[in-house]
Amino acid sequence: MKLQQLAVVFIVIILPISLVINMYVDNNQKVIAEEAAYDDILLSATNDAVYAYQMNTLRNGYSTVNDSKIRDISATVNTFYNSLASGMGSSGYRREDLQGYIPAMLFTLYDGYYLYGDYQNAVTITDGKQEYLTVNSNELASRNGVKPFIYYTCEYTSNSGNLDIVINYTLDNYITMMGVNGSDVINLSGYLVNPDNITVNIDGTVNAHGVLVEKEKLGEYIVTIDTIPKTDGSTGTEYSPCEPEYFQYVYFNNNKYYIDNSANIGKGSSTYVTGINFFRLNNNLRVYLNANEANSLAKYVLNDENADYTQLNEGNFLDQSAINYYTKAKEFSEKFWDIFGGLSTINVVTDSYNNQLNYTKVEESTGEIVPIHERYDYDITDAFDIKDPDNDPEAEDSTFNEHRMDVIISSIESNLMSIIANFNIHQNSGYEFTLPVLSEDDWYKITNNVTVVSFMQGLPIGNFKYYSNYAIVANTKNKEFVSRDSIILREVETGNRDNDVSGTYHSPRCIELNNGGYTGGQLIGYNSIDYLQQLASYDEVDPSSYKSTTLSFYYYPHSGSGAYECIIGREDIVFTTDNLLEGTPFKSSNEGVHAEYEGQNPNDDVRKAYITALAREKEALYKVSEYFNEYAT
Repeated sequence: MKLQQLAVVFIVIILPISLVINMYVDNNQKVIAEEAAYDDILLSATNDAVYAYQMNTLRNGYSTVNDSKIRDISATVNTFYNSLASGMGSSGYRREDLQGYIPAMLFTLYDGYYLYGDYQNAVTITDGKQEYLTVNSNELASRNGVKPFIYYTCEYTSNSGNLDIVINYTLDNYITMMGVNGSDVINLSGYLVNPDNITVNIDGTVNAHGVLVEKEKLGEYIVTIDTIPKTDGSTGTEYSPCEPEYFQYVYFNNNKYYIDNSANIGKGSSTYVTGINFFRLNNNLRVYLNANEANSLAKYVLNDENADYTQLNEGNFLDQSAINYYTKAKEFSEKFWDIFGGLSTINVVTDSYNNQLNYTKVEESTGEIVPIHERYDYDITDAFDIKDPDNDPEAEDSTFNEHRMDVIISSIESNLMSIIANFNIHQNSGYEFTLPVLSEDDWYKITNNVTVVSFMQGLPIGNFKYYSNYAIVANTKNKEFVSRDSIILREVETGNRDNDVSGTYHSPRCIELNNGGYTGGQLIGYNSIDYLQQLASYDEVDPSSYKSTTLSFYYYPHSGSGAYECIIGREDIVFTTDNLLEGTPFKSSNEGVHAEYEGQNPNDDVRKAYITALAREKEALYKVSEYFNEYAT
C-alpha cells in the first residue's frame, strides 16, 4: 500500500477512532472524579448533620423527650442541606435543586427511627384554619419533611391463638411487650438477660457474669452558674460562675443528684433550705432539694423507708444503679421466659419481617436479582431461649441479638422502599430512585448505633450516567444510648474518686490494661461522653444599655487523656465486649490479628469495672416505656 493511501486510512479512519477513544476515556475519568467528589461531599454533609445533632442533644437537658427530638432532627436536616449546597455550589446546585436528588434520610435512634422524605400533605391552611382533604384527592400536595416516629416492632402469635404480643426492640437488650397471653394483659418493659447468670445476694449486692456488683462512689467535675445578690446593693440577682469543682453524685429517677459540701453551698439559691446540701442541675444552675425531695433521695440511697436526709453523708452517698439493673433485669427476664420460652421466630406475623427475603434489587454490574439484605443465619427455635448459655441477650453474638437486628432491618427496609417509591411518583423525572443494597457492615452499624443515613441519587455526571450512593455516619456521642463499646476505664485512688492515679484512661478491651497496666488503685468506668468537653454559659446584661453578652465556660467532667494505644490508635484493642461480659478467652481472627494473645482471658478487675459501669449507665437512661411495668390480668 502506498504511503498516500496509508495517510488517507490514518486520517479518515484511525485518527477519528483515536480521538473518540481519547474523548471516551477522558469523559470516564471526569465521571469517576466527579463521582468521587460527590461521595466526599455527601459524606461530609452527613458528618455535619451528625455533629449538629450531637451539639443539640449533648447540651440539651430535654434531648430525650420526643418533641425535642423532632426539633433536633429538623435542625439536623437543615444542617445537612446547607452543607450539601455549600459543597455542591461550584456545580451550580442550590438547596432547592438538591431536594430533588435526596429521596430519603434515615435517623435511627435508640427505640425507633425517623424518616425524612417526600409525603402527601392532606392539610391545607385557609384563613388560618386547617382543611383536611379526602385521602384519594388529586389535590394532595407533595411535601418534604420528617415523618412520624416508627418503633422497632414485631408481632408474635402462638399456634393456639392464645398469645398475641407486640415487642418493641431497641439498639440493645431493652424490650417492651404489649398484648395478651390467654386472659392476661401484658404490659412489660425491661432489659433482657439470662436470668440464670444473675444472683441477688441477701446483702443487696449482685453476682452477674461471675463478678460481684456493688454500690459505687461516683463523682465528676461540673461548672455551676449560680444566682447571687447584686454586689452594687441594688435589688435582684446576677449570675456568677464557679470554677470546675468535683462533686459526688448518685443516679435517681434518671437524673444525677449531687451532694454539696463545698464553700459555695446554697450560694444565692432561692430554693436552698438550710442544712439540705443536695442539688440537681438545671441548665447549670444548682437547684437544691426541699425536705421532702431530700428525704425521698435518702430512702432510695439507703434502701430504708424510714431514712431521712440527715443520715446521708459522703461515706454512704453511693450509687446502686448497676445493682438495680441486674435485679430488675432478672425479674423481667423470668416473666419473659414464662411467656416466650417455648416460642420461635416462626411465630412472627409482621409482614415486613416475613417479606424480608423478598425485598430484592437488580445488581447493575451483573444483572442478577439479589436480596437487599440476607437474613442472619440462626436457628429460628433459639431466638427466645434466653436460658441457653450460648444465647445471652446481652452478648453481641447471641441468637436473640441477630433476630433483633433482623427485625430492625426489615422494618427500615420496608419503610425506606415505601418512601422512595413515593418520591418516584412525585418527582416523575425519568430516573428511577431505588433503595440500594447496603453492605452487611452498614446494616450492622445501623442496628447497633444511633446513625444518620443519607441517600443521594439521580444527578447526571456524564456519559449518560447518574450519581447514586449513600452515606452512613454513626453518632457515638449521644445521651440516649449506651453501646457495649461506650465505657472508658480510669484508675483512681481507692475511696477517693476525684484523684486520678495515672491521668490516662483506657478502653476496657485494651490488652495493656488487661495485662495489669495499672498501679493498684481502683478501676472505675464512665460513659465516653463524660470525657467530652462540656459548656456552661449564661447571658450577662449591661444595665446601662440592656445589651446582653453570652459568657461561656468550658470544662471536662473527667480529667486525663486517652491512652494512645487503645483510645486514639486502637492498636491494643484485643478483647471483644463478649469476652469482657462472659469472661471468655480471646480468639484471633482468620487474618491472625493479635494471634500472640490467643486463649488469654480478660483481667477480672477490668471485667468487674466494665460490667458494673455498663449496667449502671444503661439503667440510668431515660426510657419512654418504663411506666409499662404492670402485669395485669
